[in-house]
Amino acid sequence: MKSSVIRSFAIFVAGAASAAVVAGMYPGEPTSPELFQERVVKLLAEVEALGGYVAVADDGRVGIYTQVGACVPQPPLPKWPEHVVDPRSLARGAQALVVVNQALLLEEAQPVYLVAKCRPYAK
Repeated sequence: MKSSVIRSFAIFVAGAASAAVVAGMYPGEPTSPELFQERVVKLLAEVEALGGYVAVADDGRVGIYTQVGACVPQPPLPKWPEHVVDPRSLARGAQALVVVNQALLLEEAQPVYLVAKCRPYAK
């Protein structure tokens, strides 16, 4: 009887440890399509806003402008449908995210640097 209890306890501990390992490997919470879309819309706006500051994103570093509209007024953006962002700024922001992530993986000390105060423009 004693060996049966010890054996059962050992099996229980092994099962619990396996469950803990699996839970650690897949930490994501369940989601619904509505919640996923809500999170995507918020993320699109954030990444697009960051993309407006990106001057260059390559070679493991991202160069930014500190004040995008400081030197010249920004032209009005076209009227987009609801929750749509500027695809050009979104692409720059997404590229910057990837570059900064790679730099952090490589333990780059300062992956983001200052290019200029504002965006250059043609006269």
